[in-house]
Amino acid sequence: VRDVAVEAGVSTGIVHYYFGSREEMLVNALRWAIGKPAERFAELRQDGDHLHVLAALLEVSLPHPGVLFDEYVLWLEFWTAVTHDSSLQPLCEELAAEYREEMVRLVRDGTASGAFRPVAGTHIVAERISAMVDGLCFRSVVGYSWTPLDHVRDMIRMFACEQLGVAPADLPEIHLSRREARS
Repeated sequence: VRDVAVEAGVSTGIVHYYFGSREEMLVNALRWAIGKPAERFAELRQDGDHLHVLAALLEVSLPHPGVLFDEYVLWLEFWTAVTHDSSLQPLCEELAAEYREEMVRLVRDGTASGAFRPVAGTHIVAERISAMVDGLCFRSVVGYSWTPLDHVRDMIRMFACEQLGVAPADLPEIHLSRREARS
């Protein structure tokens, strides 16, 4: 709370006024962070290029330095809070479901269009890809030497291609600029 107050240039009392608890502040920050990509993917899906949407979804799922890295730190903080307060678990699941549902929608729509040929059912493949993203990206955020960002990107893209029956060469290369990753 103190860090947020300092960054905002206000007192901790003001922060407590608007956010009743540290957990409430985390939840609001996560809701805001999750809402931005969801809006962008709704726009991207409209053009029907499922491979491009997949590449973009995977790229913005990476913990790029800046806002995307900070979002992972928020998730780590929130997961820790859930382990100490089980009443937060339904909210944690609700927030995590938004990413999962985006992945399910993409796999379902891409399969229906013929762009994907998944190795298992829609929900299973979406869950596998989401779990791979979570695991590797959180390792990268923690700083494991064997999970630098470029290596994580390559492993996630390759795994998604394997799960979706897509040739890796067909998946567009999308790299966020430093400016995009920080905003």
